[in-house]
Amino acid sequence: MKKNIVIIPARYKSIRFPGKPLAKISQKSMIQYIYDSIKNYSFLDEIIVATDDQRIVNHCIEMHIPYALTDENHQSGTDRVAEVAKKYPASYNIINLQGDEPFIKESDIKKLIETLDSAKDGIATLACLITDKAQRLNPNRVKVVFNKKKEAMYFSRFDIPYQKSDFSDVLTYQHIGIYGFKNEVLQTISKLPPGLYEKAESLEQLRWLEEGLTVNLGFVEEALFSIDTPQDLHEANKKVKNE
Repeated sequence: MKKNIVIIPARYKSIRFPGKPLAKISQKSMIQYIYDSIKNYSFLDEIIVATDDQRIVNHCIEMHIPYALTDENHQSGTDRVAEVAKKYPASYNIINLQGDEPFIKESDIKKLIETLDSAKDGIATLACLITDKAQRLNPNRVKVVFNKKKEAMYFSRFDIPYQKSDFSDVLTYQHIGIYGFKNEVLQTISKLPPGLYEKAESLEQLRWLEEGLTVNLGFVEEALFSIDTPQDLHEANKKVKNE
């Protein structure tokens, strides 16, 4: 029977925000905040933190969070997830939930799984409309353009598509950093070498597009509040305090 396995890649040595997975949101580490948010969703069969750092392992042990210690030389979070997913059957759904998405909603994960179930090449992710110009211009907010079949054409840190003159008919969509894979596809793409566009934009999903694979998009109403920098963490704590 098909099952849904969530694997959360957690890397301590982030360039922009070292130690981010252990940074506190409302007295909880980011890892614990995410885990506590989703651990009771009945449609998720397992949740595992995948890390290469003993500090994160020790924290998971203390907080009773399932974890897997992975190789420290992975090129991307998806490669780390693939290492953990090797022990599961090829037919399982593997959900790569980024460790910097503490405000993921149940409806978002359900939409991802729904999109994955009909994904052409067994790869799915999410997107939403951007209306704020500052967010469109923010390189930490990844944008995506797609075709009429809701298949991604390109992801970029740049504001795409470029709108010549006052051409306002085209809307801008933000990519939401959660992925779903059929495990057999995940194991295949994890063996691919990094692509040219992936290196240029520092976006691993461009590797799959460059190889000719299809990434299907599910659409949700609003973006998640991702934590990319210490300032984002400050804003996240203000958000939680005001809720």
